[in-house]
Amino acid sequence: MARSTSAAAVVVVTTATIAGLLLIPTARAFTSRLFITSTSTFSRRSARVLSSASATGADGSAAAVSAAADDSEDPYAWLEDVESKESLDFAKAANEACLNALGDPKTSGTGTYDRVLEALESDDRIPHVKKYGRDDDGQDIMFNFWKDGNNPKGLWRRTTLSSYRTDDPKWKTVLDLDELARKDGISWVWKGSSALPRARDPMSNNGQRVTRTLLSLSRGGADATYLKE
Repeated sequence: MARSTSAAAVVVVTTATIAGLLLIPTARAFTSRLFITSTSTFSRRSARVLSSASATGADGSAAAVSAAADDSEDPYAWLEDVESKESLDFAKAANEACLNALGDPKTSGTGTYDRVLEALESDDRIPHVKKYGRDDDGQDIMFNFWKDGNNPKGLWRRTTLSSYRTDDPKWKTVLDLDELARKDGISWVWKGSSALPRARDPMSNNGQRVTRTLLSLSRGGADATYLKE
């Protein structure tokens, strides 16, 4: 379902792990190491922090801590750069392995793929909203993040509560993530938003509305996120 190449890479890798455990025994060790990449990365970083905090090991030599850091090096750390050519080639190869083992859902003849895609892109879905205070007319401000066939990365948009309650709400786009990705040349993926509490915002007009929000975006769906205000 993923529209961006890098986002697809994340989905494919997950599928490859499942296929490796269930259907491709020869790839089991390979996918298992992939599964613990994050844990290995954490251990490697922890070792480096420990090395910085203590220049010597328990036996009084710096070699003890240094050796521990070297032993924790992850040979698959390069997969952390999800947009690199190597990572994308890896994902494509894993995708081919999955399709060979499980079959292509687009040509399975069951129609499940098309039905699921239609449901995910349907305009009949209920847009879940979050209140962001009131506008100057006293109307409740409701925000929603929406993805569909025309906006695969998504729109962050707003409307009033009274409009939201109608059959055809009038939405105003606050952020077009597809447009931002084109402008920045980065495959941004939405990771959520965090508003400054109105009670702590000096510009909120006595707590009437949210005026500042941090948006969490990641490059190609990676774990690391970038914050935009």
